Amino acid sequence: MEIQKQDRVERRALSVGAIGNLSMAGIAWVTYWFSNSEAILLDGNYSFIIFVGMGVALAVSRIKSRRTETFPLGQFFYEALYSFVKGLMILGVILMAVVTSVVRIIFYVGGNTENIPMLNPDPILYYAVTVAVICFLLSGFYRLSNAQIGGQSSLLKTDSKASFVDGMLSLGIAVGVLALRNTDPSGSAGFVPFLADSIITLVLAAMLIGKPVEIIRESIIELALGKLQDEKQYNEYDLIVREECAPQFAVDRLYMSKTGSRYLAVALVRPADGSSQVSLEALHARKQAILERLRPSVPHLMLELVPRS
Repeated sequence: MEIQKQDRVERRALSVGAIGNLSMAGIAWVTYWFSNSEAILLDGNYSFIIFVGMGVALAVSRIKSRRTETFPLGQFFYEALYSFVKGLMILGVILMAVVTSVVRIIFYVGGNTENIPMLNPDPILYYAVTVAVICFLLSGFYRLSNAQIGGQSSLLKTDSKASFVDGMLSLGIAVGVLALRNTDPSGSAGFVPFLADSIITLVLAAMLIGKPVEIIRESIIELALGKLQDEKQYNEYDLIVREECAPQFAVDRLYMSKTGSRYLAVALVRPADGSSQVSLEALHARKQAILERLRPSVPHLMLELVPRS
């Protein structure tokens, strides 16, 4: 039942996200028509790519727990692979924004202001505010949906961060446009109409660059079956394993990894009384007790207790 709940919540959130991103793509294309902004066109195309990616995520959500002859433990690695690709996409968008901003600053310093496009700001302002609100709502919705299932969905975790990044970039565009509308080009701040958007974009990029890097790093660790990176979560599960093994067994070490929403836990245990005899029945009973406590929050859990004399 817990697994079915997680899959249902995940698919619902991804479906809402797909609709939201398709709406943002449509709004961007209309705004591009009235503002002649290549940046808005790029943002709209990015939203459309995310919409297509949502379709991939929905497919992953449906098949991740399906066991086949080729994948007898399920296909959860697709979740980590999806997160990795999404992280690269976010990083690519940020880097493209940085390159564009740097090029415009170089043009301005070199006196080539004719190479810096002058835009119609009003449609861009309305677009930026609208899209920022949609992105933040989506990010919050993903986060709340993931909280309903104990934060076990790497798909929703990734998309929450992605929507937040997109919203912050859109908010930066809105701030830049406000500065553009309220600055006299002939005054001492005459550079603002040319560089306000570029400067704000660079500041936001510096603030947000860590998010896609974190997504990529965690995805690589998951794909490589590395140790669970959430220390709070690991300590919580380690305590539960030790509590349920006592008083018959002492836990020497707990290894725990995460691939998507599947967890693998291996505990090295030994008889607490120091004897060399290990009761397999008692070991099995402790394993079932641990699973009963962890399964509500970790439905896709594989657990092994390995005895050490």
